Amino acid sequence: MSNIPYTPPEHKRAAFNCSFCNAFAKQDWGAPRRNAADTNYGVDDNFWICRCSQCERFSIWMYGKLVYPNVKTAPLPSSDLPDDTKKDYEEARNIANDSPRGATALLRLAIQKLCKHLGGKGKNINEDIALLVKKGLPIKVQQALDVVRVVGNNAVHPGQIDLNDKPEVANNLFGLINIITEIMITQPKHISDIYNNVIPDSQKDAIEKRDS
Repeated sequence: MSNIPYTPPEHKRAAFNCSFCNAFAKQDWGAPRRNAADTNYGVDDNFWICRCSQCERFSIWMYGKLVYPNVKTAPLPSSDLPDDTKKDYEEARNIANDSPRGATALLRLAIQKLCKHLGGKGKNINEDIALLVKKGLPIKVQQALDVVRVVGNNAVHPGQIDLNDKPEVANNLFGLINIITEIMITQPKHISDIYNNVIPDSQKDAIEKRDS
């Protein structure tokens, strides 16, 4: 997984990762005029075009939603995300543009599976988070897990978060899952690889005796 931040396309946002060239670039917005025959009916505020300053291509937006190009706007999953969790992540990514609520519900399921990989039981997300906190789960990871859990619950059982009004919330959840994976899986694996490849076995034995 790349550590370069990803900013998903969002209606009228000044800069984001372009759907065509994927570069983070300034975006120029405009609402074209409605012309029929020889009559100009003025600007349609529901129809916008957006020009990427990097590749100079135009995306088309209707009613605040990206309709062209038809691309996935959510970030790619971390390469270290477990396979069963990654499957739900990718399915959520496939539908995120058309159904933020559906994507969020799938991401909640992904978090449930991820909690099991982190040491939970995989049956109740709330109980798993509490268990992981007792085992020393960092507070920021706990908060990220709870964001996905609470928003996912609202997606299945409508509450105070209306994902139809805030589709960008769903895209933020993808990023949180990657952050959790980075902190809990990628970083420990990287440290372990360096430790095992750099520290001589005799020194490891001495360290184990010290810490026992």
